[in-house]
Amino acid sequence: TRADTVKIEEARPTAYDLDSLFNSLTLAEKEKIVSSAASRAQSTGSDWNFKSFNVSQTDTNLRRHMTAWHEKLTLSLACLIFFFIGAPLGGIIRKGGLGMPVIVSVLIFIIYYIINNTGFKMARDGKWIVWMGMWTSTAVLAPLGAFLTYKSNNDSVVLNADAYIQFFKKLIGIRSVRHLFRKEVIIHDPDYEHLPGGLQSLADECRRYMGQKNLKHAPNYFKLWMTDTQDEAVERISNHMEQLVEELSNTRSMTLLTLLNNFPIIPVRAHTRPFRNYWLNVACGVVVPVGLFFYFRIWAFRLRLYKDLERIIKTCDDLVLVMERDKNK
Repeated sequence: TRADTVKIEEARPTAYDLDSLFNSLTLAEKEKIVSSAASRAQSTGSDWNFKSFNVSQTDTNLRRHMTAWHEKLTLSLACLIFFFIGAPLGGIIRKGGLGMPVIVSVLIFIIYYIINNTGFKMARDGKWIVWMGMWTSTAVLAPLGAFLTYKSNNDSVVLNADAYIQFFKKLIGIRSVRHLFRKEVIIHDPDYEHLPGGLQSLADECRRYMGQKNLKHAPNYFKLWMTDTQDEAVERISNHMEQLVEELSNTRSMTLLTLLNNFPIIPVRAHTRPFRNYWLNVACGVVVPVGLFFYFRIWAFRLRLYKDLERIIKTCDDLVLVMERDKNK
């Protein structure tokens, strides 16, 4: 009644105890209230489910529309990208005829297909942003196409298997063996008068270098990376040796040719720091795992260089003895 309303407003209660109010009702009133609340909750839930379904369907339709719109652009651009990938492959891959470029192109297309389908599914299902899912494959292959085009214009050996084989051979220390055979036609005979002096000079250079560098001992880790001096003596020794080998390769003596094959092929920079730039070497030494790898590699090459120099000295002495013996015959 109006009087009750006035009393409630005058009382101005700060809180209501719903449990006590509910317990004060009769059983029929309680059943009516519970039934009404359940009905309203069910109606509200159904309404929200319907609205959620409509929103989900609308979002799905929008995503499909956006993916279809982006797909028209990405597929058109993919044709251009594959042109800039396939055309350079024919110029870069020099071995295998037509088959090898086709195999590499098919592998690249399979990678593109996997990335494109994955991005499309993620964009369609709403797990990724539409533009990110649809343009992922293009973002991956476009730099590859630009890179291959650039390398093709510069006549690069980026896909030449021999170049990678040579790189790993240098990295782990595998080197070629010298193979000299008797020439069928010899235009100029070796200068046997001056060659013994050249061989003796080469042996003296090797002895002098071995005495200065102390190759049998482990190098100092800090001096190895902090010193900026370049070791060019080994390169001079190698060039001197190759000049003598080139001249003596014109000999008709099988004994001399056999001895020439004993000369090692020296990697002139393997026993020193890996980079010519000072700061790159310092950074390599600071990053201890990388520095230790190169340190032990350099140490191993120093020991091998010591054995190579000993081998050069012995070969020079043997060649001088053979030439003197042949001269006295």
